Order: sequence, then C-alpha cells, then structure tokens
Amino acid sequence: MMLEKIKLQKESPLPLYYQLKSIIKTEIENGGLIQGDLIPSERELVEVCQISRPTVRQAINELVAEGLLMREKGRGTFVSKPKVDQWFLESLLSFSKEMELKGMVPSTKVISLEVVKAEDPVLIDIFGEDCNELVCLKRVRYADGQPLVVVTSYIPLQIAPGLEKEDFSSASLYDLIENKYGNQISYVTRVLESINVHKEDVEWLQVDPKAAVQLIKTTAYLEGDRPFEYSIARYRGDNNSFTVTLKYRK
Repeated sequence: MMLEKIKLQKESPLPLYYQLKSIIKTEIENGGLIQGDLIPSERELVEVCQISRPTVRQAINELVAEGLLMREKGRGTFVSKPKVDQWFLESLLSFSKEMELKGMVPSTKVISLEVVKAEDPVLIDIFGEDCNELVCLKRVRYADGQPLVVVTSYIPLQIAPGLEKEDFSSASLYDLIENKYGNQISYVTRVLESINVHKEDVEWLQVDPKAAVQLIKTTAYLEGDRPFEYSIARYRGDNNSFTVTLKYRK
C-alpha cells in the first residue's frame, strides 16, 4: 500500500483511528492490498498521518480483531487470508469433505493416539459407566497448509476395537466408523464457546498467546441414540467464521 494514499481529514467528526482503519480496510476490499502484503509500520503511519501511536495502534488492533490483518513477531503486520466459513453448525460433514467442497486442500497432523481409561466424569456421563476404555485422538487440521483447529476426540474402544492402530494423517474417523465398523452415524449436538487460547495450542495453531479461540464441544451419535464420539475442538478465532441457518417457528 502506497503511503501517499493515506489522507486523513483532521477536521472531520470521524475519529482519526476510524479514518485510518477505513482507508486500510477499503484497500483490502478493493484489491489494492492482497493476502500476504506487508502494511506500513506503526512508526511510518505515525509520521505520514501526523497522529499518535496509540491512535494508529487502535486502528490496526481492530483490523487484526476483524481478521483482516495479522501480526507476525519480528516481521510486521500483513494482510490475512480470508476466513474459512465453517458450515458444520448447519450440516454434518467430515472436515476433509467440507474443505474439499470449498476448493481447499485438507491435511492432518496427528499429535497423539492412545487408549485411555474412561475416568473423566464428563466422559462417563456421555458414554455410560460400562465404558471402560476410550481411544483418545488428538489432531491438528489444516486447510491449504494453514492450521485451523486442534481437535481431541474420545471414542469408546468397544465400538471400534483396533481404532488406535489407524493412520489418521489420512484416514477419516467417520468413514471408519461407518465403513469398517458397520455403524450408521445419525446426528451430533454441539456447544460453542469463546475462550483464551491454551498454552499448548499456541504453537499448533500459530497464534498469539493472548489470542481468543472458538471452542466447539461435540457429541456424535449412531442410530438408536448411541453416543460414539465426544470431541473438543479449538478453532483459531482470526481465520474461522461460523454459519447457522435457523427456521422460523411460530
């Protein structure tokens, strides 16, 4: 972005930070700034606009919060990738299938895969007291090489014996549950929250330690209302959005 394009109207009733924010936002929306472009530094903007650093910082912070810009420590502030709109609040698709429908390339990194005891009260409440062992699968899911979400899934071992031996860098959990283990997936329930990023997820999601993430808790059911998976997914807040379709009920 050429600094010469930044012209603030100091006599305008609009706050100076808002004017600067609007100019940068318009450049992004009109294609003057594209994904990966480096914007001028705070010092450069202060000098060119003749405004205070806190004013510049407020404009940049709001654009970062809206997902239009991203900061990289030691490098500067860049135009972000467009947010990935997640449809799974209105339809039931595997992550890979949803990314492929969006024209993106999905990939997965398995952090851990092991059999654990069903000792957590939350898991006992979901799967029942007769469930003794669970497969615990923790993954990072990517779209076009960009980390979107860290997911931890719990699946009763009695539903899918041997699941802990599968290669989930390429295998689909839901495909295995249906096609290998002969089950019919029926529906899921989901709860969405906003939380601060976990320390352990900062590296996996490549986010600022102070970033917010979207937490999705999912319980998935087979036909007959039998729960087969409980998952905790932590989505990057800066590059995901969620779409919900609601029908009006009188």
